[in-house]
Amino acid sequence: MIKFRALLPLLIVVLSFLISPSFAQITVSGTITESGSGKSLVGVTIVAKSSGKGSATDINGRFQLELPSPDSLFVSYIGYKSMIVKVTESITLNLQLEVDTKQLNAVEITAPKIIELKLPASFMQIPKEHLKRDNGTTIAPALNRITGVYMHSGALNTNRITIRGIGNRSLFSTTKIRAYLDDIPLTTGDGETTIEDIDLSLVQKVDVWKGPTASLYGAGLGGMIHYKTRDQENFMPTSLSTKLTAGSYGLIRNVSEFNFTNDNKTLNTVLNYNNTSSEGYRDNNEYDRESLTLIGKSLSSKVGKTTLFGSFAKLKAFIPSSIDRNDYENSPQNAAFTWGNVKGFEDYTKVISGLSHEFKITELKGLEVLNRTSLFYTNRDAYESTPFNILEEKSSTYGLRNVIELQKQKSLTTTLPILSIGIETFSENYDWQTFETNNGIKEAALSDNEEQRKYINLFAQSYFEITTKATLFAGINFNNTSYDYNDLLKSNGIDKSGDYGFDYILSPHLGLNYQFNKNVALFSTISHGFSPPSLEETLTPEGTINPDIQVEKGWNYEFGARGSINTKLTYELSVYTMQVKDLLVARRVNADQFIGVNAGETKHNGLELFLAYEFTKNSNWQITPFLSYTYSDYTFKEFIDEDNDYSGNKLTGTPPHQLSAGVDFNSSIGFYGNINYKYVDAFPMRDDNSIDSEAYQLVRAKIGYQRNLSNRWKIDTSFGIDNVLDEKYASMILINAGSFGNNPPRYYYPGLPRNYFGSLTINYRL
Repeated sequence: MIKFRALLPLLIVVLSFLISPSFAQITVSGTITESGSGKSLVGVTIVAKSSGKGSATDINGRFQLELPSPDSLFVSYIGYKSMIVKVTESITLNLQLEVDTKQLNAVEITAPKIIELKLPASFMQIPKEHLKRDNGTTIAPALNRITGVYMHSGALNTNRITIRGIGNRSLFSTTKIRAYLDDIPLTTGDGETTIEDIDLSLVQKVDVWKGPTASLYGAGLGGMIHYKTRDQENFMPTSLSTKLTAGSYGLIRNVSEFNFTNDNKTLNTVLNYNNTSSEGYRDNNEYDRESLTLIGKSLSSKVGKTTLFGSFAKLKAFIPSSIDRNDYENSPQNAAFTWGNVKGFEDYTKVISGLSHEFKITELKGLEVLNRTSLFYTNRDAYESTPFNILEEKSSTYGLRNVIELQKQKSLTTTLPILSIGIETFSENYDWQTFETNNGIKEAALSDNEEQRKYINLFAQSYFEITTKATLFAGINFNNTSYDYNDLLKSNGIDKSGDYGFDYILSPHLGLNYQFNKNVALFSTISHGFSPPSLEETLTPEGTINPDIQVEKGWNYEFGARGSINTKLTYELSVYTMQVKDLLVARRVNADQFIGVNAGETKHNGLELFLAYEFTKNSNWQITPFLSYTYSDYTFKEFIDEDNDYSGNKLTGTPPHQLSAGVDFNSSIGFYGNINYKYVDAFPMRDDNSIDSEAYQLVRAKIGYQRNLSNRWKIDTSFGIDNVLDEKYASMILINAGSFGNNPPRYYYPGLPRNYFGSLTINYRL
């Protein structure tokens, strides 16, 4: 509806020029405003009934129309009562339109776009509508509906994301997958990503690149997750809003926001406060996080586009950790004894900030050259109490990203420029100290370290048409990563300081897309990616630099088809194989120490299928069933770890089969909702394949109602149930869990039993 409304005035104006004017013309001009507020209305359509001549109001609410003879003008605007004005002579009008509450209560019914037809790469998008399917506390359910993606979630602050099996060997966090917020990196210098630092209320959509295809963003071996805030098309009217969510196990979540947008949508400012707290299902599982965020965007045809982002977040979360099989089956609410005994927790504050400016350099025969420069800075100050020690961390990151783009002027055919070249530089100062712990009380220092992590990415990407149907997508990324480590404590007189730089890495990407018609396309791609080890993985058991450690890298080969049938059925099917060399393995050498080794090669063969069908009835109801299926055949092609040969075994941590299915429904009278089903197959938990996890299935459901009470007040209320079938399942698995003494391995993070949530949103338009 928004796009149609924007195009309608233009179409009317074009048609008006096709009608020859008479000699005795009547000139009608004037302004149209909102009754009561006096606010200028942009894009109001004015159509003469007899002649068909038409016009539309500009950003100041003004219009002018030439009529061949006396006529009746039909004045209409979505959300307002229409009017008819009789005109017999040249006149200047000052019209006021009243808000039509019946129209305001209608809900626009559209199917969000989640696939990119012209893109020769494995890519899917999570729009805002799909993020709203759940309770808003975590992105895990939304990511787990994407083919090829599996997000373990042991707690709100303990997550591990894997894409096509990459990242599944990380123990307690997400690695080998890059993430950005607009152009601000969310990934640390050693490759760890914490996307839960960004509240979902700030996000308009999430782009998910699967495999090493995102040349412009580091060519991460697993892929890239890109959070994007509201663009100009999605700027909200000036308003105040608050949303309160309450749920089982003491869940309380509040999001309050002030949004300012000027009349012509060239300036937008958002001030967002959110707080999420929970008592938790398990012992020692309390969670409290709050953040304050400012986003400002200014757009000008002369100056360009400027974006400012600043966010401050504070978190304190207790850690129940993983439990053994006996506790998982009989007392899943228990915390691990050692963690519960010391009341283990993490406590940190974090600042994320960025400033970017985009402007047009020049124009070249239907093309324009743009430059976008982004500066970013993050700071994190953390304290963690564990059964083994007290850890204090401080990190500060700063960097620059500059991209020059050549693109078609006002191109609507693709979101990709014809040519992009750029650079991203990143520097992180990381200081950490460990201390002896006496039942959670900090005592003598055990270590004192500082490290500087640096990388530089040079990249180029080209997207151009070979023929009217075939397009080529070529990209390349050049990376240099280094660590500079300084041991400040020098225990026992041993200085473990050192620096380490990896060989330069060149990662190319080549993709071909063939579009048979406007609805059907085939694509194929070949791409290279890499993942550097963390500093800890470059150390020997004695804590010195291991010069033999190598970057994990691999090649991905993929073929797929995507498109739609009768504009109703949307589909995407892809098959791929990825060969990974120098596999990084975290080997546990002490209760709280891991080292990295390059232990071999893995083979990742897979198939991914996505389907969605849109039913509509009289533009009043929309029902969209969807299905996503992932088949993963991942094996150790060659894997020798010390005296153990695991070659030919199944890769740990990734289910061979995943199935998500569901139905979304929406109505013009305000009712909406969804029901989702998720099946996760069993997978090996140890490299020797001696023990598997258990398959499980989850059902989620949500129903809601939204209504405009007036032209200013709007409410939205909803109720949902997670784990409707009350399934016992492990929401996160600690692969290759070790045993200490006579204690059994602790593999399991229990998932929540059946739980409920409800929310109320109130929005006041200023």
